[in-house]
Amino acid sequence: MTSLDVLDTEQKEALSQFQAVTQSDNVEDAISKLEEYNWNLERAVQSVYEIGSRPEATRENLEEQVATDTDTAPLEATNENEQIPEATTRPAPSTPRQAPRPRQPSARTFRLFSFLVWPFGIAWQITWAALSFASRFLGRSSITTSSSSPRRSTSTRNQDPQVLANEFLSEYEEKYGTTHPTFFQGGYSQALEVARRELRFLWVILQCDDHDATPKFCSEILSSDELSTFLNNNNILVWGGNVRNTEANRVSNTLHATTYPFAAAIALQPPVGPSASAMTVLERFEGFNSPADLIAKWEAVLQRHGGGLNRLKMERDQRDLERRLRQEQDKAYHDSLKADQEKERKAREEREAEKEAEKEAERLEQIRLDNIEKRLKYIRYLSTKLEDEPSADYEGKVARLSFRLGNGDRVIRKFKADLPIEAIYEFVEAYPLLKEYKETGKKEENETPPTDYVHKYKFTIISPYPRKVYDVKSDQTLMDDKSLYPSANLIVDTEEEEED
Repeated sequence: MTSLDVLDTEQKEALSQFQAVTQSDNVEDAISKLEEYNWNLERAVQSVYEIGSRPEATRENLEEQVATDTDTAPLEATNENEQIPEATTRPAPSTPRQAPRPRQPSARTFRLFSFLVWPFGIAWQITWAALSFASRFLGRSSITTSSSSPRRSTSTRNQDPQVLANEFLSEYEEKYGTTHPTFFQGGYSQALEVARRELRFLWVILQCDDHDATPKFCSEILSSDELSTFLNNNNILVWGGNVRNTEANRVSNTLHATTYPFAAAIALQPPVGPSASAMTVLERFEGFNSPADLIAKWEAVLQRHGGGLNRLKMERDQRDLERRLRQEQDKAYHDSLKADQEKERKAREEREAEKEAEKEAERLEQIRLDNIEKRLKYIRYLSTKLEDEPSADYEGKVARLSFRLGNGDRVIRKFKADLPIEAIYEFVEAYPLLKEYKETGKKEENETPPTDYVHKYKFTIISPYPRKVYDVKSDQTLMDDKSLYPSANLIVDTEEEEED
């Protein structure tokens, strides 16, 4: 059992609509039916109209209930609103009108004559109960037996409402032509749902082939262009059915049709008191004289009940407007939040990029400083590994070289002729430090070369005449190059300073 307290607002509204359409007083059964169809109101209501969807005992109980309601409900055109009751399986009679059932005597008459007439009353009730019981089987036989058209025969199997609607339209146009109101192509419960959802008036038309007034009604009244224009202009949804069809037969029982052709105006009406809005029978039309007469009745319905439907439309439009506003506000909020988040993301990325750039700059600066330190260490190392200038008593070959340095100083030095060309590069590189040692009297000792370091000379040594650049990586010795041995004037061409 599902408690009403656990239902949300939409489920409670669906439950109220289901009970209004089916006139089901059993809340548990109604909830069970809706849960069976996953709270799909249209399918749940439609299942009530499907053949074989309810046990026979339940059908008979509903028939008794509808029969009781029919005794007290007015059968002529009425202005009283009535919520749509549940369709039953009791078929429409083969005759155009039902025999009137005896009314219960009033309380006053019963008090005066109860003693005299009670034996007759008991006899009458027994007789009437027997006739009612027999009429059910007779009535069912008249619907299920064969007719002039095989398409009209009613089967005990389930039938698609769409197929039934197409068959009704095909038979109708075959008999009465194609000029008629636009019939809704679907089941009765589907038409109810469309009218409820779109807040439209629904006009239910039921016809019986055995009724003498049916041909005139269909060929003269429903074929009226004036009527079709009126229905279209007022956006009235039209659903039609033949009572030989099981669904239409149940609808006739639901709407208490007593003669044919029969029509009823239905629409969603505003709630009364604590009850929810419900699909309500606004007017029953029985007996038609002309299209103008029918239009006049419809105009009266629109005048009486159009305001209520318009109020519901305004409320719906207001809800839609509020929902759109909420959606727009939510969208604006989410867009603003997204923009703020995007702005914060970019700012965070910029901050992270700045930090990374700072770290990279610090790393490169540290590399530069390390290279400078390693370069100085290597130059100190060169200053300790250079061979001393050959003395006057040196018996080997000597190359006398004159250097003009990048700062303009001129330096003359002797080198052993068998030294590689790189020896003069090492001298020029270490000369500033050698000069400092000479001036201060200090000298580095036991200096080791730096690790992970490849020295790069930032100058080249060239001979001006003829111009020649000496490769520091050359395998030649000084004496092998005639431009250097036994003497030469050389220029130290310093490269532009660049940071490592």
